[in-house]
Amino acid sequence: MEITKRREIFFLSELRAIACIAIVILHTFYAVSVYAPDHTARIAALTTRNLMMWAVPCFVMVSGALLLDSAREVTYRKIFRKYIPRVLAALVLFSVVFQIFDDATGESSIQFKTILYGLQNAVTGSGWKHMWYLYLITALYLLLPFYRKIAASLNSKDTYYLLSVYLVFLSLLPMLQTLTEKSTAFYICVYSVYPLYLFLGDAFMQKRICKKPWLMILLASVGTIAVACLTILSEKKSIAALSELLTSYAFPLIVLQSAGIFGLMSYREKKAPKVLYWILHQIDQCSFGVYLIHMLFLKLVLVVWKWNPYMHGGFFMILALSVGTFLCSFLCIRLLKYVPILKKIL
Repeated sequence: MEITKRREIFFLSELRAIACIAIVILHTFYAVSVYAPDHTARIAALTTRNLMMWAVPCFVMVSGALLLDSAREVTYRKIFRKYIPRVLAALVLFSVVFQIFDDATGESSIQFKTILYGLQNAVTGSGWKHMWYLYLITALYLLLPFYRKIAASLNSKDTYYLLSVYLVFLSLLPMLQTLTEKSTAFYICVYSVYPLYLFLGDAFMQKRICKKPWLMILLASVGTIAVACLTILSEKKSIAALSELLTSYAFPLIVLQSAGIFGLMSYREKKAPKVLYWILHQIDQCSFGVYLIHMLFLKLVLVVWKWNPYMHGGFFMILALSVGTFLCSFLCIRLLKYVPILKKIL
């Protein structure tokens, strides 16, 4: 059992590291799409962005796999003295840092009210857009004790039922409502799709649902190909409803693609080669901080310096920008972790 658990921890660490890189690529291609010189370049950028949409769902599934495990001790004390304070501290710190950055690089000067605006952004959610993830994690932590009770009592049949209800009401129905512009009066008392991912990660980890390799490959492949094709279609035909769906983590194709990637990774019997695993483990250790800070480097390059990658090589230069952004973010977080108080946050 111990060997199995350690293998699964290896796989979760590897997946979280890969997802971290994917998120940087996602945000980079989305940010540069405004500089696209023509429709083809814009389609290429947005297609690449949409193909990385599995990353955040996989992050949530990793959390579900770890935090809903009944063998793992998660007490109210740990939630309210460790998990939530860490997220809130990061939210406040980076909301202020980003406001300072905006004022320092914009028309306003840094004043005491800069800090107040940063604190206000943390409360109202009006700061940088990628900070939404911290509010999501806080919400999941608050209900974690009850999610764990539900997960602990599930058998295979219960799991399929729960995931099916979530999929229908939080993914399929919203998709149909977006496409038809007609709403239904039927609903379930859940605000967002993310509990689906949380329970899905736990279901894969506890082997309560089928995760045959061929099925996972099928889900990941079909989801990826369909997302790419639909992105091209939505941009060429200017289908606003379809474009909106492709940027939603509730879109059924993204749910299936994410499930396929997570399930496929979980099927691996061996961890990555020693050197590669060490690299991925180091990235994993910094993934939370990289997520928070990478947008600062992107905004510096693309907004403040107004550097246009399409004038310096196009698509491959955007890839290089993604790599550079990731490396700068990773090295920055590695250094910041030597500061004791920041180490606890990052």
